[in-house]
Amino acid sequence: MEEELRCFLCKEFYREPVLLPCGHALCRICAVNLQTHVHDADNASASASDYQEADKASVSSETDSGVVCGSRPNSYAGTPATAAYPSTAFSLSCPICNKRIYLDDNGAEGLPPFRVMRTIVERFGDVNIAPPAEEACQMCEGDKRAAVVRCEQCSVRYCASCRDAWHPTRGPLAQHELKALGTTCGDHGASPVLYCNACIIPICQRCLNERHSLHETQPLSNAARAYKTELSQSLQQLSEEAKAVTEYIQLVKGAGEKVNDSCEELERQIDQACLEITRTVERRRDELVRAARNTRSQAANNMRSLTAHAAQKLREATALLHFSIEALKETDNAAFLQVGNILSARAQDTASGLRDSLETPPSPSALTLDIEPVLRTVKSMNFIECIPPGAPEMAVEACAARGCSCTLAWRPPAAPHAVRGYILELDDGLGGPFREVYCGRETVCTVDGLHYASLYSARVKAFNGAGEGPYSEVIGLQTSPVAWFSWDARCASAEGGLVVGAEGLSARAAGWQPRVLLADQPLARGLHYWRLRIDHYDGDADPAFGIARAEVAKDKMLGSDALGWAMYIDGCRSWFVHGGAHGGRASGGISNGVTVGVLLDLTRGTLRFTVDDQPQGDIAFTGLRGAFYPAVSLNRGVAVTLQPGLPPPPDLLMSNLSIE
Repeated sequence: MEEELRCFLCKEFYREPVLLPCGHALCRICAVNLQTHVHDADNASASASDYQEADKASVSSETDSGVVCGSRPNSYAGTPATAAYPSTAFSLSCPICNKRIYLDDNGAEGLPPFRVMRTIVERFGDVNIAPPAEEACQMCEGDKRAAVVRCEQCSVRYCASCRDAWHPTRGPLAQHELKALGTTCGDHGASPVLYCNACIIPICQRCLNERHSLHETQPLSNAARAYKTELSQSLQQLSEEAKAVTEYIQLVKGAGEKVNDSCEELERQIDQACLEITRTVERRRDELVRAARNTRSQAANNMRSLTAHAAQKLREATALLHFSIEALKETDNAAFLQVGNILSARAQDTASGLRDSLETPPSPSALTLDIEPVLRTVKSMNFIECIPPGAPEMAVEACAARGCSCTLAWRPPAAPHAVRGYILELDDGLGGPFREVYCGRETVCTVDGLHYASLYSARVKAFNGAGEGPYSEVIGLQTSPVAWFSWDARCASAEGGLVVGAEGLSARAAGWQPRVLLADQPLARGLHYWRLRIDHYDGDADPAFGIARAEVAKDKMLGSDALGWAMYIDGCRSWFVHGGAHGGRASGGISNGVTVGVLLDLTRGTLRFTVDDQPQGDIAFTGLRGAFYPAVSLNRGVAVTLQPGLPPPPDLLMSNLSIE
């Protein structure tokens, strides 16, 4: 509380505090030193509204603090007690809120005393504050004390001590009336008894009769009680906020202690890690030294073996040499000729193979110690996160599904958790288990190859060196219910003469042997309907339309093996074909301009065909499960154009339901 009891300017306990219209306090001498003269031009520029606002603030502040203007009713310029606004002579800026305050000729000397502040300073600051002359005891000698009573007969103000000393309650002065001093009406000098709710000021009985008879009033005690209640509630709220700030300070201090403990623990971990690294390096040094010594021992043994082998060969060659020299000394020519030829051959053989029998001497070790990886590792030693990151937030506005692909975006988790990457997971589109589809540092990912007519659920989590964080919220993405596809150009490049147009929709064949052409993507879910317009048909061709697995035989008519389901049709009739078996014959054929439709209902597992959007026979196949490619088999004389992504004919759908 001491901060409230010290002047903002002099930093001392308030000496004769005065109340500013803005509600702040200053020492009277500080306010006088702070005020400045207002020139005539500045005076003329001040508007009446500024004065009124200042008056309202001053009156409200005086009332709340129990202070009125006293004998200076015109201290504030523009006070409502006067009919005309007086001229402004002085102004000052509140050093606390910087609000500009305009004063009359009395200046800061005319500011009302802040009695509540003076009382609190005397009570808690152990400071005796000299009261204004009109409030001081008239009997004190030396430092004047504030008067507490006034004798109506003597017209003298007394403090408590002087009253007891000079105006006793017994004796000849016992009949005098001692009136307690306090807040008085500035106009009439009487004690206020009422509170005007309209003017927000305390008033006496004469004020009520003269100027406030039409205003709403209430007893002064009730008004004070209401304001005290309001202040108590405000103080309760302030106390709760102060308690929250105190808890925050304790939390910060606790966090600081945890930081200190964490840093000390981190230092211990660093020492232990470096010690462990040093021990590991020393162990590795011993291992490398032993390996080097073993290499030296092996090299020494090898050199001894090579030396022994070379010495043995040298001894053999030297013995032959000495023996042959002695044989040359033989004088018996017949005896020499008996061995001369043999010795010459032995000498040549020995000379030619002597050096070849010797192994290459060992060279010094070409090894050196590679410490660069270790140095890089040591230099790259750094701290890792010890707290997993929080949950990322899905950026729903940036997520979208188009066709059979979806784009997902998310926002990083809130700091301070570091993030090394993200893991994105999708389910199977049918509410099944999640599976990982992306792992990396980016916050946006596009997933292709999804199923049409499927509702996928997606979630993402972040990870760092400490582990994985929690998942984000799960969002759903609906892929397109209608499939858009074209012919796979890779089928056209196969042997057989299939030709696919540049737009990927038209196709024709150049050979007599039927060839199968597949779409560029499979269908596994939903209801799909597409048509093939007959651009050319010469009546001798054998086209077939339907679906197939990816491994279907492509050099036969569609439906010739167990991986194709088709309707073979000519100019007069049609058959359903699967696994080489025909059935379901129906009348009606094709010609130029006719369209053949295929309705694949993977929800019910059925396949139907139409000609010009009219059913061609009943349901052709049932029990279809898995992924199928739209397919067609063509041979010479047929050209078609694919029309994907069409709504099924309503009559055909109703027929499906009725049959089911």
